[in-house]
Amino acid sequence: MPELRYTAPCSVYTTAISSRHANATKNAIRAISYAFILLTLACFSAATVQAQSNSSSAKTDASPNTDWSHAAEGLLKGRKEPPGDAQAGAAATTLKKPEDHANGNHSTSMAPKPSSTHHSTTGDTAKEEDYVKLLMQDRAPTDLKVLGENVVKIRKQVTDNPSDAFLRFKLGTYLYLVGDLEGAAGELTTAINLNPSSASARAQLGKVLELAGRHMEALTQFRRAVEISPNQADIHFLFGESLAHGGNMQDSINEYRRSIALRPSAESLSALSEVLFMSGDNNGAMESSRQAVSLDATLARAQVALTNALLRNGDKVAASRTARQSMLLSPNSPDSHLALGRCLFASADNVGAVEEFKQAVALDPLNPSARNDLGYALYNRGEIIPAITEFRISLRINPRFTEARNNLEVAIHRLYSGK
Repeated sequence: MPELRYTAPCSVYTTAISSRHANATKNAIRAISYAFILLTLACFSAATVQAQSNSSSAKTDASPNTDWSHAAEGLLKGRKEPPGDAQAGAAATTLKKPEDHANGNHSTSMAPKPSSTHHSTTGDTAKEEDYVKLLMQDRAPTDLKVLGENVVKIRKQVTDNPSDAFLRFKLGTYLYLVGDLEGAAGELTTAINLNPSSASARAQLGKVLELAGRHMEALTQFRRAVEISPNQADIHFLFGESLAHGGNMQDSINEYRRSIALRPSAESLSALSEVLFMSGDNNGAMESSRQAVSLDATLARAQVALTNALLRNGDKVAASRTARQSMLLSPNSPDSHLALGRCLFASADNVGAVEEFKQAVALDPLNPSARNDLGYALYNRGEIIPAITEFRISLRINPRFTEARNNLEVAIHRLYSGK
Protein backbone atom coordinates (compact mmCIF):
# COMPACT_ATOMS: atom_id res chain seq x y z
CA MET A 1 0.00 0.00 0.00
CA PRO A 2 1.38 3.45 -0.89
CA GLU A 3 2.33 5.82 1.88
CA LEU A 4 -0.08 8.50 3.00
CA ARG A 5 1.22 11.95 2.24
CA TYR A 6 0.69 15.24 3.98
CA THR A 7 0.89 18.51 2.11
CA ALA A 8 -0.36 21.97 2.34
CA PRO A 9 -0.35 25.25 0.71
CA CYS A 10 -1.90 27.64 0.20
CA SER A 11 -2.44 30.40 0.19
CA VAL A 12 -3.32 32.75 -1.07
CA TYR A 13 -3.59 34.54 -1.49
CA THR A 14 -6.65 32.40 0.09
CA THR A 15 -8.75 34.17 1.22
CA ALA A 16 -8.65 34.74 -2.53
CA ILE A 17 -9.30 31.50 -4.18
CA SER A 18 -8.87 30.68 -7.86
CA SER A 19 -12.05 29.68 -9.66
CA ARG A 20 -10.25 27.64 -12.32
CA HIS A 21 -11.40 24.35 -10.75
CA ALA A 22 -15.17 24.65 -11.06
CA ASN A 23 -17.06 22.03 -9.10
CA ALA A 24 -20.28 21.62 -7.22
CA THR A 25 -18.82 22.12 -3.72
CA LYS A 26 -16.92 25.21 -4.65
CA ASN A 27 -19.79 26.82 -6.51
CA ALA A 28 -22.20 26.18 -3.67
CA ILE A 29 -19.95 27.82 -1.07
CA ARG A 30 -19.11 30.70 -3.38
CA ALA A 31 -22.78 31.26 -4.19
CA ILE A 32 -23.58 31.59 -0.48
CA SER A 33 -20.66 33.94 0.03
CA TYR A 34 -21.56 36.15 -2.90
CA ALA A 35 -25.21 36.21 -1.93
CA PHE A 36 -24.22 37.52 1.50
CA ILE A 37 -21.97 40.15 -0.06
CA LEU A 38 -24.64 41.30 -2.49
CA LEU A 39 -27.23 41.45 0.28
CA THR A 40 -24.90 43.53 2.42
CA LEU A 41 -24.16 45.92 -0.41
CA ALA A 42 -27.85 46.25 -1.15
CA CYS A 43 -28.58 47.17 2.47
CA PHE A 44 -25.86 49.76 2.59
CA SER A 45 -26.82 51.13 -0.79
CA ALA A 46 -30.30 51.75 0.57
CA ALA A 47 -28.90 53.27 3.75
CA THR A 48 -26.66 55.59 1.75
CA VAL A 49 -29.52 56.79 -0.44
CA GLN A 50 -31.68 57.37 2.66
CA ALA A 51 -28.96 59.37 4.36
CA GLN A 52 -28.36 61.50 1.30
CA SER A 53 -32.05 62.28 0.96
CA ASN A 54 -32.38 63.29 4.64
CA SER A 55 -29.38 65.58 4.78
CA SER A 56 -28.32 68.01 2.07
CA SER A 57 -25.12 68.63 3.99
CA ALA A 58 -23.86 65.00 3.82
CA LYS A 59 -20.31 64.55 2.42
CA THR A 60 -19.79 63.36 -1.02
CA ASP A 61 1.66 12.25 3.29
CA ALA A 62 2.55 9.10 6.27
CA SER A 63 0.75 6.21 8.11
CA PRO A 64 -0.58 6.43 11.68
CA ASN A 65 2.88 5.36 12.86
CA THR A 66 4.46 8.44 11.27
CA ASP A 67 7.77 9.57 12.65
CA TRP A 68 6.83 13.09 13.73
CA SER A 69 10.22 14.73 13.25
CA HIS A 70 10.44 13.32 9.73
CA ALA A 71 6.87 14.30 8.95
CA ALA A 72 7.48 17.88 10.00
CA GLU A 73 10.40 18.03 7.62
CA GLY A 74 8.23 18.45 4.55
CA LEU A 75 5.83 21.31 5.35
CA LEU A 76 4.11 22.70 2.24
CA LYS A 77 5.25 23.93 -1.07
CA GLY A 78 2.63 26.07 -2.61
CA ARG A 79 1.03 29.44 -2.02
CA LYS A 80 -2.48 30.18 -1.07
CA GLU A 81 -3.68 29.06 -4.46
CA PRO A 82 -3.98 25.44 -5.57
CA PRO A 83 -0.60 24.37 -6.97
CA GLY A 84 -0.13 24.06 -10.70
CA ASP A 85 1.33 21.03 -12.47
CA ALA A 86 4.89 22.10 -11.82
CA GLN A 87 4.12 22.56 -8.13
CA ALA A 88 2.42 19.18 -7.93
CA GLY A 89 5.58 17.48 -9.09
CA ALA A 90 7.67 19.32 -6.54
CA ALA A 91 5.15 18.53 -3.82
CA ALA A 92 5.95 14.82 -3.76
CA THR A 93 7.91 14.91 -0.50
CA THR A 94 6.34 14.32 2.91
CA LEU A 95 4.94 17.38 4.67
CA LYS A 96 4.81 20.77 3.03
CA LYS A 97 4.20 24.28 4.02
CA PRO A 98 1.05 26.34 3.91
CA GLU A 99 0.78 29.50 2.12
CA ASP A 100 -0.26 32.77 3.57
CA HIS A 101 -2.49 35.09 1.56
CA ALA A 102 -2.18 38.65 2.45
CA ASN A 103 -2.00 39.43 6.16
CA GLY A 104 -5.03 41.59 6.19
CA ASN A 105 -3.73 44.33 8.49
CA HIS A 106 -4.12 47.05 5.88
CA SER A 107 -6.56 49.87 5.91
CA THR A 108 -9.72 49.58 3.82
CA SER A 109 -10.60 53.25 4.00
CA MET A 110 -11.36 55.13 0.84
CA ALA A 111 -8.56 57.08 -0.78
CA PRO A 112 -8.93 60.81 -1.56
CA LYS A 113 -11.52 61.67 -4.15
CA PRO A 114 -10.01 61.55 -7.66
CA SER A 115 -10.09 64.35 -10.15
CA SER A 116 -12.77 64.28 -12.83
CA THR A 117 -10.41 64.26 -15.81
CA HIS A 118 -11.20 61.70 -18.47
CA HIS A 119 -7.70 60.24 -18.64
CA SER A 120 -5.12 59.32 -16.04
CA THR A 121 -2.89 62.23 -15.05
CA THR A 122 0.34 62.17 -13.08
CA GLY A 123 -1.67 62.58 -9.88
CA ASP A 124 -4.03 59.77 -10.82
CA THR A 125 -1.06 57.54 -11.57
CA ALA A 126 0.18 58.03 -8.01
CA LYS A 127 -3.31 57.22 -6.70
CA GLU A 128 -3.44 54.11 -8.88
CA GLU A 129 -0.24 52.87 -7.26
CA ASP A 130 -1.91 53.29 -3.86
CA TYR A 131 -4.90 51.25 -5.02
CA VAL A 132 -2.62 48.47 -6.31
CA LYS A 133 -1.55 47.98 -2.68
CA LEU A 134 -5.16 47.07 -1.83
CA LEU A 135 -4.75 43.91 -3.91
CA MET A 136 -2.07 42.67 -1.52
CA GLN A 137 -4.44 42.51 1.44
CA ASP A 138 -6.73 39.69 2.46
CA ARG A 139 -10.32 40.33 1.46
CA ALA A 140 -11.76 38.21 4.27
CA PRO A 141 -11.32 40.63 7.21
CA THR A 142 -12.25 43.77 5.28
CA ASP A 143 -15.18 45.83 6.48
CA LEU A 144 -18.15 45.15 4.18
CA LYS A 145 -19.90 48.26 5.43
CA VAL A 146 -17.03 50.47 4.28
CA LEU A 147 -16.69 48.60 1.00
CA GLY A 148 -20.39 48.76 0.32
CA GLU A 149 -20.50 52.51 0.91
CA ASN A 150 -17.48 53.01 -1.35
CA VAL A 151 -18.97 50.95 -4.18
CA VAL A 152 -22.19 52.98 -4.04
CA LYS A 153 -20.33 56.31 -4.07
CA ILE A 154 -17.97 55.35 -6.86
CA ARG A 155 -20.78 53.95 -9.03
CA LYS A 156 -22.54 57.28 -8.78
CA GLN A 157 -19.33 59.06 -9.80
CA VAL A 158 -18.89 56.68 -12.74
CA THR A 159 -22.47 57.38 -13.83
CA ASP A 160 -21.68 61.09 -13.86
CA ASN A 161 -18.26 60.59 -15.53
CA PRO A 162 -18.41 57.36 -17.57
CA SER A 163 -15.24 58.18 -19.51
CA ASP A 164 -13.07 58.75 -16.44
CA ALA A 165 -10.44 55.99 -16.59
CA PHE A 166 -9.36 56.43 -12.97
CA LEU A 167 -12.91 56.12 -11.62
CA ARG A 168 -13.34 52.90 -13.60
CA PHE A 169 -10.03 51.66 -12.18
CA LYS A 170 -11.11 52.57 -8.67
CA LEU A 171 -14.51 50.87 -9.01
CA GLY A 172 -12.85 47.74 -10.38
CA THR A 173 -10.57 47.61 -7.34
CA TYR A 174 -13.45 47.78 -4.85
CA LEU A 175 -15.50 45.22 -6.79
CA TYR A 176 -12.49 42.90 -6.47
CA LEU A 177 -12.41 43.49 -2.72
CA VAL A 178 -16.07 42.49 -2.32
CA GLY A 179 -15.51 39.35 -4.44
CA ASP A 180 -17.15 40.36 -7.72
CA LEU A 181 -14.36 39.23 -10.04
CA GLU A 182 -16.42 39.48 -13.22
CA GLY A 183 -17.57 43.00 -12.42
CA ALA A 184 -14.04 44.01 -11.47
CA ALA A 185 -12.61 42.61 -14.71
CA GLY A 186 -15.21 44.54 -16.71
CA GLU A 187 -14.47 47.88 -15.05
CA LEU A 188 -10.70 47.41 -15.26
CA THR A 189 -10.94 46.46 -18.94
CA THR A 190 -12.91 49.64 -19.57
CA ALA A 191 -10.28 51.64 -17.67
CA ILE A 192 -7.55 50.16 -19.89
CA ASN A 193 -9.54 50.91 -23.05
CA LEU A 194 -9.81 54.53 -21.89
CA ASN A 195 -6.15 54.71 -20.87
CA PRO A 196 -4.03 51.90 -22.45
CA SER A 197 -0.84 53.20 -20.82
CA SER A 198 -2.06 52.57 -17.26
CA ALA A 199 0.34 49.95 -15.87
CA SER A 200 -1.54 49.83 -12.57
CA ALA A 201 -4.88 49.03 -14.23
CA ARG A 202 -3.23 46.23 -16.23
CA ALA A 203 -1.64 44.78 -13.08
CA GLN A 204 -4.96 45.03 -11.27
CA LEU A 205 -6.72 43.25 -14.13
CA GLY A 206 -3.98 40.62 -14.16
CA LYS A 207 -4.63 39.89 -10.46
CA VAL A 208 -8.37 39.55 -11.03
CA LEU A 209 -7.93 37.31 -14.07
CA GLU A 210 -5.54 35.10 -12.11
CA LEU A 211 -8.09 34.62 -9.35
CA ALA A 212 -10.73 33.86 -11.97
CA GLY A 213 -8.57 31.05 -13.35
CA ARG A 214 -7.65 32.87 -16.57
CA HIS A 215 -3.92 32.41 -16.03
CA MET A 216 -2.60 33.05 -19.56
CA GLU A 217 -4.66 36.22 -19.92
CA ALA A 218 -3.36 37.38 -16.55
CA LEU A 219 0.26 36.85 -17.61
CA THR A 220 -0.36 38.91 -20.75
CA GLN A 221 -1.57 41.85 -18.67
CA PHE A 222 1.31 41.59 -16.19
CA ARG A 223 3.93 41.47 -18.96
CA ARG A 224 2.45 44.59 -20.55
CA ALA A 225 2.30 46.34 -17.17
CA VAL A 226 5.98 45.61 -16.53
CA GLU A 227 6.86 46.95 -19.98
CA ILE A 228 5.01 50.18 -19.27
CA SER A 229 6.27 50.64 -15.70
CA PRO A 230 9.40 48.53 -15.04
CA ASN A 231 10.22 50.36 -11.81
CA GLN A 232 6.96 49.79 -9.91
CA ALA A 233 7.72 47.28 -7.13
CA ASP A 234 4.10 46.30 -6.49
CA ILE A 235 3.57 45.24 -10.10
CA HIS A 236 6.60 42.92 -9.95
CA PHE A 237 5.19 41.52 -6.69
CA LEU A 238 1.78 40.75 -8.23
CA PHE A 239 3.44 39.33 -11.36
CA GLY A 240 5.51 37.05 -9.11
CA GLU A 241 2.34 35.83 -7.40
CA SER A 242 0.72 34.97 -10.72
CA LEU A 243 3.80 33.09 -11.92
CA ALA A 244 3.95 31.12 -8.66
CA HIS A 245 0.28 30.16 -8.93
CA GLY A 246 0.98 28.85 -12.42
CA GLY A 247 3.92 26.76 -11.18
CA ASN A 248 6.66 28.87 -12.78
CA MET A 249 8.84 29.03 -9.68
CA GLN A 250 12.06 30.41 -11.15
CA ASP A 251 10.42 33.32 -12.96
CA SER A 252 8.37 34.00 -9.85
CA ILE A 253 11.55 34.17 -7.76
CA ASN A 254 13.04 36.61 -10.27
CA GLU A 255 10.01 38.90 -10.11
CA TYR A 256 9.96 38.91 -6.31
CA ARG A 257 13.66 39.77 -6.29
CA ARG A 258 13.05 42.65 -8.72
CA SER A 259 10.33 43.93 -6.44
CA ILE A 260 12.64 43.70 -3.41
CA ALA A 261 15.46 45.45 -5.29
CA LEU A 262 13.12 48.35 -6.05
CA ARG A 263 11.57 48.55 -2.58
CA PRO A 264 12.34 45.96 0.11
CA SER A 265 9.27 44.99 2.11
CA ALA A 266 8.31 42.27 4.57
CA GLU A 267 5.47 41.22 2.26
CA SER A 268 7.71 40.66 -0.77
CA LEU A 269 10.41 38.95 1.31
CA SER A 270 7.78 36.63 2.80
CA ALA A 271 6.50 35.77 -0.68
CA LEU A 272 10.05 35.10 -1.86
CA SER A 273 10.61 32.83 1.13
CA GLU A 274 7.48 30.83 0.28
CA VAL A 275 8.52 30.26 -3.33
CA LEU A 276 12.09 29.38 -2.35
CA PHE A 277 10.61 26.90 0.13
CA MET A 278 8.47 25.34 -2.58
CA SER A 279 11.54 25.11 -4.81
CA GLY A 280 13.47 23.18 -2.14
CA ASP A 281 15.84 26.01 -1.21
CA ASN A 282 15.26 25.98 2.54
CA ASN A 283 18.38 28.04 3.29
CA GLY A 284 17.14 30.77 0.98
CA ALA A 285 13.66 30.51 2.47
CA MET A 286 15.08 30.81 5.98
CA GLU A 287 17.16 33.86 5.08
CA SER A 288 14.30 35.66 3.31
CA SER A 289 11.80 34.94 6.08
CA ARG A 290 14.23 36.17 8.75
CA GLN A 291 14.74 39.37 6.76
CA ALA A 292 10.97 39.76 6.48
CA VAL A 293 10.53 39.39 10.24
CA SER A 294 13.39 41.81 10.80
CA LEU A 295 11.64 44.41 8.63
CA ASP A 296 8.20 43.86 10.14
CA ALA A 297 7.83 41.47 13.07
CA THR A 298 4.09 42.26 13.15
CA LEU A 299 3.43 40.66 9.74
CA ALA A 300 1.82 37.26 10.33
CA ARG A 301 2.77 36.08 6.86
CA ALA A 302 6.45 36.58 7.67
CA GLN A 303 6.09 34.60 10.91
CA VAL A 304 4.35 31.76 9.04
CA ALA A 305 7.08 31.66 6.38
CA LEU A 306 9.73 31.48 9.10
CA THR A 307 7.74 28.75 10.88
CA ASN A 308 7.78 26.60 7.76
CA ALA A 309 11.53 26.95 7.25
CA LEU A 310 12.25 26.22 10.93
CA LEU A 311 9.99 23.18 10.95
CA ARG A 312 11.66 21.74 7.89
CA ASN A 313 15.02 22.19 9.61
CA GLY A 314 13.69 20.21 12.56
CA ASP A 315 13.63 23.12 15.00
CA LYS A 316 10.19 22.37 16.43
CA VAL A 317 10.60 24.60 19.48
CA ALA A 318 11.42 27.74 17.50
CA ALA A 319 8.80 26.86 14.90
CA SER A 320 6.13 26.54 17.57
CA ARG A 321 7.13 29.93 18.96
CA THR A 322 6.84 31.72 15.59
CA ALA A 323 3.60 29.88 14.77
CA ARG A 324 2.04 31.09 18.02
CA GLN A 325 3.32 34.58 17.29
CA SER A 326 1.55 34.50 13.91
CA MET A 327 -1.64 33.45 15.72
CA LEU A 328 -1.38 36.43 18.06
CA LEU A 329 -0.84 38.76 15.13
CA SER A 330 -3.55 37.37 12.87
CA PRO A 331 -5.93 34.98 14.68
CA ASN A 332 -8.32 34.98 11.73
CA SER A 333 -5.68 33.92 9.21
CA PRO A 334 -6.17 30.31 8.03
CA ASP A 335 -2.43 30.07 7.40
CA SER A 336 -1.64 30.93 11.00
CA HIS A 337 -3.86 28.04 12.09
CA LEU A 338 -2.27 25.74 9.50
CA ALA A 339 1.22 26.64 10.70
CA LEU A 340 0.34 26.00 14.33
CA GLY A 341 -1.48 22.80 13.37
CA ARG A 342 1.62 21.47 11.64
CA CYS A 343 3.77 22.29 14.65
CA LEU A 344 1.36 20.40 16.90
CA PHE A 345 1.26 17.54 14.42
CA ALA A 346 5.08 17.38 14.39
CA SER A 347 5.02 17.22 18.19
CA ALA A 348 2.56 14.26 18.13
CA ASP A 349 -0.32 16.38 19.41
CA ASN A 350 -2.82 15.03 16.89
CA VAL A 351 -5.84 16.27 18.84
CA GLY A 352 -4.53 19.83 18.88
CA ALA A 353 -3.55 19.61 15.22
CA VAL A 354 -7.05 18.53 14.20
CA GLU A 355 -8.57 21.48 16.04
CA GLU A 356 -6.24 23.96 14.34
CA PHE A 357 -6.89 22.45 10.91
CA LYS A 358 -10.63 22.65 11.55
CA GLN A 359 -10.22 26.33 12.36
CA ALA A 360 -8.31 26.83 9.10
CA VAL A 361 -11.08 25.10 7.12
CA ALA A 362 -13.74 27.19 8.85
CA LEU A 363 -11.89 30.37 7.89
CA ASP A 364 -11.07 29.25 4.34
CA PRO A 365 -13.44 26.46 3.19
CA LEU A 366 -12.04 26.50 -0.35
CA ASN A 367 -8.39 25.98 0.66
CA PRO A 368 -7.44 22.52 -0.70
CA SER A 369 -4.38 22.27 1.55
CA ALA A 370 -6.39 22.95 4.69
CA ARG A 371 -8.79 20.19 3.67
CA ASN A 372 -5.91 17.80 2.94
CA ASP A 373 -4.18 18.61 6.23
CA LEU A 374 -7.38 18.03 8.18
CA GLY A 375 -7.98 14.75 6.37
CA TYR A 376 -4.42 13.63 7.07
CA ALA A 377 -4.69 14.38 10.78
CA LEU A 378 -8.10 12.66 11.00
CA TYR A 379 -6.65 9.59 9.26
CA ASN A 380 -3.83 9.40 11.79
CA ARG A 381 -6.46 9.58 14.53
CA GLY A 382 -8.26 6.58 13.01
CA GLU A 383 -11.22 8.56 11.68
CA ILE A 384 -11.08 7.12 8.17
CA ILE A 385 -14.48 8.11 6.77
CA PRO A 386 -14.22 11.81 7.81
CA ALA A 387 -10.67 11.80 6.38
CA ILE A 388 -11.93 10.47 3.05
CA THR A 389 -14.53 13.24 2.97
CA GLU A 390 -11.87 15.93 3.42
CA PHE A 391 -9.59 14.39 0.76
CA ARG A 392 -12.50 14.31 -1.68
CA ILE A 393 -13.38 17.96 -1.08
CA SER A 394 -9.71 18.92 -1.50
CA LEU A 395 -9.67 17.20 -4.89
CA ARG A 396 -12.90 18.83 -5.96
CA ILE A 397 -11.40 22.21 -5.25
CA ASN A 398 -8.14 21.34 -7.01
CA PRO A 399 -8.34 18.21 -9.21
CA ARG A 400 -4.57 18.40 -9.79
CA PHE A 401 -3.68 18.14 -6.09
CA THR A 402 -1.43 15.04 -6.20
CA GLU A 403 -1.07 14.63 -2.43
CA ALA A 404 -4.81 14.68 -1.79
CA ARG A 405 -5.34 12.09 -4.52
CA ASN A 406 -2.66 9.80 -3.04
CA ASN A 407 -4.12 10.22 0.45
CA LEU A 408 -7.64 9.45 -0.76
CA GLU A 409 -6.48 6.19 -2.39
CA VAL A 410 -4.62 5.11 0.76
CA ALA A 411 -7.58 5.92 3.02
CA ILE A 412 -10.06 4.05 0.79
CA HIS A 413 -7.70 1.05 0.68
CA ARG A 414 -7.52 1.00 4.49
CA LEU A 415 -11.29 1.37 4.83
CA TYR A 416 -12.08 -1.63 2.65
CA SER A 417 -9.11 -3.83 3.55
CA GLY A 418 -9.38 -3.23 7.28
CA LYS A 419 -5.59 -2.66 7.44
